[in-house]
Amino acid sequence: MHLDSHPIADDQKQDSRPDFHPAVENSSNRFLHQLRRGQIHFPRSLEVTLFGLAIGIYLLTHLIGLTRFPIYFFSDEAIQTVAASNLVRDNFRDEEGALLPTYFKNGTYYNLSTSVYAQVLPYILFGKSVFITRATSVLISLLAALSISLMLRDIYQVPYWWTGVLLLSIAPAWFLHSRTAFETVFFVSFYACFLYAYSLYRYRSPHYLYYSILLGGLAFYSYSPGQVVIVLTGFLFLISDAGYHWRNRRILLRGAVMLLVLALPYLRFWSDHPGTTLEHLRTLDSYWMQSIPLNEKLARFGSEYLFGLNPGYWFIPNQRDLARHLMKGYGHLLLVFLPFLALGLFLALRNIRHSAYRHLLIVLLVVPVGGAIVAIGITRVLAFVIPAVLFIALGINQTMTWLESRHLPRKALAASLFVALSLSSFFMLRDVLNNAATWYEDYGLGGMQYGAQQLYTKLATYLNETPQTEIILSPNWANGADVVARFFLGDPLPIQIGSVDSHISHLKPLDWDTLFVMTSDEYQMAQESGKFKDFEVEETLRYPNGAPGFYFVRLSYVDQIEQIMEKEQQERMALRSEKILIDGELVEVRYSLLDMGEIEHIFDRDPHTLGRTFEANPAIIELLYPTARTIHGVSVIIGSTEAEISAMLYPDPNSEPVEFIKTFQGTVEQPEAVFDFTSPTRTQKIRLEIRDLHQSEPGNVHMWEITTH
Repeated sequence: MHLDSHPIADDQKQDSRPDFHPAVENSSNRFLHQLRRGQIHFPRSLEVTLFGLAIGIYLLTHLIGLTRFPIYFFSDEAIQTVAASNLVRDNFRDEEGALLPTYFKNGTYYNLSTSVYAQVLPYILFGKSVFITRATSVLISLLAALSISLMLRDIYQVPYWWTGVLLLSIAPAWFLHSRTAFETVFFVSFYACFLYAYSLYRYRSPHYLYYSILLGGLAFYSYSPGQVVIVLTGFLFLISDAGYHWRNRRILLRGAVMLLVLALPYLRFWSDHPGTTLEHLRTLDSYWMQSIPLNEKLARFGSEYLFGLNPGYWFIPNQRDLARHLMKGYGHLLLVFLPFLALGLFLALRNIRHSAYRHLLIVLLVVPVGGAIVAIGITRVLAFVIPAVLFIALGINQTMTWLESRHLPRKALAASLFVALSLSSFFMLRDVLNNAATWYEDYGLGGMQYGAQQLYTKLATYLNETPQTEIILSPNWANGADVVARFFLGDPLPIQIGSVDSHISHLKPLDWDTLFVMTSDEYQMAQESGKFKDFEVEETLRYPNGAPGFYFVRLSYVDQIEQIMEKEQQERMALRSEKILIDGELVEVRYSLLDMGEIEHIFDRDPHTLGRTFEANPAIIELLYPTARTIHGVSVIIGSTEAEISAMLYPDPNSEPVEFIKTFQGTVEQPEAVFDFTSPTRTQKIRLEIRDLHQSEPGNVHMWEITTH
């Protein structure tokens, strides 16, 4: 390969020109001269023809059957267009009034940016559509394929550079995810463009630095786990190419100013939402946020990081990733290409003194860092396919060069390779369209979350034909079922999101105009509850394997429902009792029934764990200590609500209590209610009643932590 056959060590360069080797420099000067004179010609060579055909095959195999595979339409896809539509509706302001917001909420945390803005124009032109939402992602993903091939052509100067498009296309992890609208696809695509632009900065003109910074910024804002990847990549490139940067320090200085400008939206967001990143890590249950020793965190990071580099994870079918992120029977990369990746890696190590190869090795080592902060998963480390495909392409090109040296004609080799890769692309497409629907048979919340398109199409028909029907749709089959509903049915929703479980637990209005859309488990639960009669199943939507997926049901309460519900409510109001360790002492705790968290979470000194009452408002907590102690006050983390706290202190369990009552207004900045009593009180038993003043009973009272002092 040219970089190997024209070795020029970086420390031998004294001028400020890009790091050209002779072949690159001559061709580049000639290209720029012809371009300036308007004499540029684009010959229809075999390589260019195959490149054009490869692009066509990439688009065909990614757009055909786009709404059929993946078989789900996930909330993380729907939120992109829903957020874009809200942005347009609100004159490009978010719910807090910020103009052109940096990030948008996905659930409870902010992690969407570039991908939402990318959906704005398609939404304006075509409205909400599964095909359009995903097709936008496909077109963005093509940038990654183009960047790989152009890097092979312009930087590594290999003859079979057009293979990059097809090799990326048939990487199973990329084939699957690039057909979704997940924001990780946007990050990987812009990251690949950033790598190509940076390579042009090194090998064509220093002015390409501006393009690389812009594309790096787009990558940074695309995907939160990718932020550490792009920052670390840039930092290591800065070190790796320090001499070249110094020779072009004026351009580098202007690039630094541009970088600062691109960082302003992030700084604005950080100022308005401090601590969001840490809160996101807590939501993901990152071990970095857990109360464990630093050496244990570092060991966990090392283990996850090495797993992200493990060829077994990438080339062998695994059970680590969720089924909806896997293609059954495939590794994330095709096993047949493992020897070529090894050969490409060998070539990079042999040519490590050349920056282009150092870049590849740096990217390979950096990409797993973003996923290792939480846990390796394919969406977090999808960018690994970029260096992997480049290594594979280099290995294939070296093999083809060796075959050419055995007097095999290049055109014949190129045609054979093109046919093989193209047939692989179409075989993969045929396989997923014919078989993927029954690869995995867990279609519910923990599996494929199948049914969005089928379900909401049917619901739209119901709304048109029987507008008087009150539809209650279960949320228990998918993450963010309300988001997906707004994608298909608009906002405000013409249906209710709720489960029949609420009608089982509490007496609620119910007539024949109410239509429940239940999962199979909920349908069985309703039948076994003994609280309903006159079941009428109007419609059954089946999963691809033929099993019933959703039941459209009308029903009525049994005649004795009031007595049944009253008895159950009395049983639920009874206090539960456990003995738990509080400050190293075994304490008997009696408490209202919880439906979220455990009673230990309220006393574990961790303000990020909580307990929530099932329906009690006020929440009642009684503490019976083995011996009496003096109490000066109590602190309760109540969140950003207004609560009345009543504390009754008993010198012994059978005596009359001393009572203190106070009202507190919690905020996001100060969620803790610190209740100092008027005087220290000797007590053995404490009864706390925490009433959320913004709820009636039944209600759900949240308690993150209770401590006495």
